[in-house]
Amino acid sequence: MLIQSNIKNDRNISGMTKLTPSSKSTWYLIGIAFGALLWNCLYIQYFKSVIDSFDRESAIIFMGLFIAVNIVLFIAFCYYLVFYHIRRPMLKISNRNPRPGEIVAVTWELPDYHSITRFRLTMEGLESMGNIENMEDTEYASRKNQEIRSVFLSIILADTMEKHDIKSGAAEFKIPGDAMHSFDDGRFQIVWQLKLYAAKKWKDRRIKYTINVQPYAV
Repeated sequence: MLIQSNIKNDRNISGMTKLTPSSKSTWYLIGIAFGALLWNCLYIQYFKSVIDSFDRESAIIFMGLFIAVNIVLFIAFCYYLVFYHIRRPMLKISNRNPRPGEIVAVTWELPDYHSITRFRLTMEGLESMGNIENMEDTEYASRKNQEIRSVFLSIILADTMEKHDIKSGAAEFKIPGDAMHSFDDGRFQIVWQLKLYAAKKWKDRRIKYTINVQPYAV
């Protein structure tokens, strides 16, 4: 099912809650920092043990490799810090625990909108036999194995190439009243998530935000 939602003109929506991405981008920074620390410790220890046997040219090559790897690690750390934290999109939602049939408002702000050529935001409901948090592209997974994973509802909140709407905007959606709420029994799952896609010249941005849909109130 595909439901088109119009972008709201009123961008001043009060009572919004900031969403935190479900993807663990912080672990990238921790992994790079740990890798840099391990690399420096091992390399320095090895260098101390063999420095006496090196001639001048070998020592220069050895230190050049050491510096080059550290520069690469530093660039990678700065990239993930800027891309996933400093210039990360800000999404806010009026209700983080909506029920089927309720209208929910979403707002967004993208600090790096100048470099984005297309912006798309969708609300998806998925049924899965596994943990979708480790899948980067659930749409591909759905096509690849329909018996394990499938998207049963996709609500388009925004799909635009206009810089004004990419920079900031708002939309609202309503989960159908007969839709299944969030559910997880360890093997079978019903997962609701907002999926943000921003096309960029170098590396596209894909971020997921898990929404906890409550059971329908009787």
